[in-house]
Amino acid sequence: MDTKERIIELLTATKRVGMDKLIIYLKIEGFFKSPASTRFHGCYQGGLADHSLGVYDLLVKYPLAINEGTGRGQRPLPITDCTYAIAALLHDVCKVGAYIGESFPYNWNRAQPKGHAKLSIQRIKGFIELTPLEELMIRFHMGVYGLDEFAPGKGEYNLRGDDSLPKEERYGKSMANAWYHNPICKFMYFCDEIETITDKMNK
Repeated sequence: MDTKERIIELLTATKRVGMDKLIIYLKIEGFFKSPASTRFHGCYQGGLADHSLGVYDLLVKYPLAINEGTGRGQRPLPITDCTYAIAALLHDVCKVGAYIGESFPYNWNRAQPKGHAKLSIQRIKGFIELTPLEELMIRFHMGVYGLDEFAPGKGEYNLRGDDSLPKEERYGKSMANAWYHNPICKFMYFCDEIETITDKMNK
């Protein structure tokens, strides 16, 4: 089974309402043919899909006791196979249409909307609902490198990224360290980095 078939099978298996339309979007807009960067990791036709699947494979390879909520500042959060698939396979949907060209080196598409994790979340939510944990994983998949996308703000960061939740339902002590306090968000970031570095080393 090739990369495209595996990704479609994994996403379909989530049975998330609207996923069929999201998959059609990925096909039409070129997700499976897009490079993952202009000249760095995955800078070839299909690099974006390969990178996304690689992150997923790393994420599910090492099971974590996420739901135990052990450790200071952590609390249990629901995680399922669907969570792994949706967060890992779709975290870089923002890159669809981002690069122009038929081969390396690619050029940045200046007409591309701004944003990285925020753009991915926006595009995904146009078709399916994300669980709070899936959104957190996508928001912070770049770790500290992606925090400039989000207003630092004061007070506690909560699962919805705003102040609409009561204090007891919020998670983490600040926007700046929310990714750190949630172990799966940190692990998601590591998987993304490892997959990126591995691709660079294999060039």
